[in-house]
Amino acid sequence: MLNKVSASEHLLNAAVLCGERLLREQQPQVRGVGLKTDVASTQPLTGFSHGAAGIAWALLKLAAWSREARFREAAKSFIAYERSTFVAEKGNWPDYRTWLEEDQSAPRFMAAWCHGAPGIGLARIDGLQYMDDRETREEIEIALRTIVESNFGMSHCLCHGDLGNLDVLLYAAQRMDNSWWNQAGERLASETIANIAEQGCLCSRQTSVASPGMMVGLAGIGYGLLRLASPERFPSVLVLAPPTMTQ
Repeated sequence: MLNKVSASEHLLNAAVLCGERLLREQQPQVRGVGLKTDVASTQPLTGFSHGAAGIAWALLKLAAWSREARFREAAKSFIAYERSTFVAEKGNWPDYRTWLEEDQSAPRFMAAWCHGAPGIGLARIDGLQYMDDRETREEIEIALRTIVESNFGMSHCLCHGDLGNLDVLLYAAQRMDNSWWNQAGERLASETIANIAEQGCLCSRQTSVASPGMMVGLAGIGYGLLRLASPERFPSVLVLAPPTMTQ
């Protein structure tokens, strides 16, 4: 959050304008509200990058910053919609994007920061300071279990790869319970590092060509590895954590 690095009333005013636009664009659902974006989908998306989890996460922060309850109420409505889509047997929330597959007869699921349980769990963890209840804690537990049980080794990037999912486990250990890291994270991190050493950096599931950039590229993979090495020094970019100030 830029305001934590260089506080400014202008930043707050700009953030409120963005929040007001989200309120204008929200669309009532059977339960709660969603928001249709330019990403083709059968219904409003769930998840962090384009969906309800990320929108609610931002609105909760804005509500605390601006002290305007309307943003908190909207955040709760986005979370209510997302909760209504949860599929218990998958331990996950559907990915409603239509360009992934031609056949839309069955819901698709991802397990990544951008779409699916990892990002949703991360949003809930970082939002505990604003909303901490039984349902939220249960969703976090489900999301973390889904990460541990997901397939590693397909990509290493922050957005939709192993280092993004490891970051969620690491963040959970820092903010909640370090057993998530001690019991699963260290093993998965070691396997990921070994996989990178053997195969090189995989930025995408579709191609082995490494790309630059933070979220889907080599910069993010490098940062993710630095974070594994020194999590107290390197904050999570997946929740826009500000830099650690050192003397």
